[in-house]
Amino acid sequence: MRIKFDATNILRPPQLEIFKDTSRFKVASCGRRFGKSILSSYIILTEALKNKGVYLFAAPTTMQARQIIWEVLKDKVRDKLAVKINESRLEVTLINGSLIMLRGMDRPDTARGISLSGCILDEFATMRDNKQVWQEVLRPALSDRQGWAVFISSPKGRDFFYDMYNEAKSLKNWNSWQFTTLQGGNVPPEEVEIAKNEMDERSFNQEYLASFESYQGLVVPNFDRELNKSNEIIQDDDTLIFSIDFNILKMSTAVSVLRGKELHTLDEFYGAFNTEELMESIELRYPKHRKIFHTDASGIANKSSAGGQTDISIIKRYGYQVHNLRKNPNILDRCNASSSIVCSVDGTRRWFVSPKCKRIIEAFEKHTFDENTGLPNKKHEWYDDMFDAVSYGQWHYSDYGTQVVTSSDFLI
Repeated sequence: MRIKFDATNILRPPQLEIFKDTSRFKVASCGRRFGKSILSSYIILTEALKNKGVYLFAAPTTMQARQIIWEVLKDKVRDKLAVKINESRLEVTLINGSLIMLRGMDRPDTARGISLSGCILDEFATMRDNKQVWQEVLRPALSDRQGWAVFISSPKGRDFFYDMYNEAKSLKNWNSWQFTTLQGGNVPPEEVEIAKNEMDERSFNQEYLASFESYQGLVVPNFDRELNKSNEIIQDDDTLIFSIDFNILKMSTAVSVLRGKELHTLDEFYGAFNTEELMESIELRYPKHRKIFHTDASGIANKSSAGGQTDISIIKRYGYQVHNLRKNPNILDRCNASSSIVCSVDGTRRWFVSPKCKRIIEAFEKHTFDENTGLPNKKHEWYDDMFDAVSYGQWHYSDYGTQVVTSSDFLI
């Protein structure tokens, strides 16, 4: 049916860019007071008036949903667009039969069993269990009608919302944006400048610049998935560098190549392997390449496979060099070596990673120090495993590692 209002004359250019985009799933990281509620009301009303269906506006709590959009929504439908407004249920029935309802996702089961034509998830980053809410409740509710979704929020660190924002850049039918408070046009520049002078840098960047700020206490604080991004590919004549963290159940492995003085990590292995199975997988994927291995020192004694062989002896049986330290470097030295090759004090980056290495990227973005021990946190086990695997290789090729280790430290 014909729309009774013209969003293009009301929305500002950044809001309009999101509004007009035809992607089925949209992810927008926006600074405070960007104008999210106005944008959300126009999106949900426009879609609901065009196509009869059930539409959901979701916020972290029902109270927040009411505060964010209820009055704005009612104001927009008073011009003969609604046949019923239910104050107690926070629902609006439009003249074409569409239903718009507001819900808090602190009680996600209230949205189960509903067939949705579209939904807006406002302040998604602060929703409790937002990954579960999306994957187990709302995504299935959109399936039968091939409904759309908009995720709009101020960022809160490198969390699930951050992952979605990045994934949306490459997924079909997805798109993502990052807009600052100033770009929203609702807050004057002088007010933003005052806030900048009053707030710490991290908080200002997050709240006003919509920046996904690092967690405090990151093991590698200067890693940046864009600045450390590798566009290299493995060539037929490359010597592949495998760095392995030996474990009893899951073996973490990074596959890298050298480009001059730069180390490019271009592939990863992670799964329920023992060393024998890992080597079989490596041979299957890379049967013709020259290979060298950098591992942790535990491989000298560990016997993760049947037959009483050590991890190192299994690798050597395949005919490959193992550049293994007699003992592992101090873990904080290894963290320092990793940080130095990721980004040195003078800003030089010598380690890069392919976007296909999703586990490695997530580990480097989210692996933190334990505030009680001062050592890397083992609470999220595979972050620690993947970081360890990569860092054994980084240690050997960083200036920090080569300054600390002598040739007598190696067991070749």
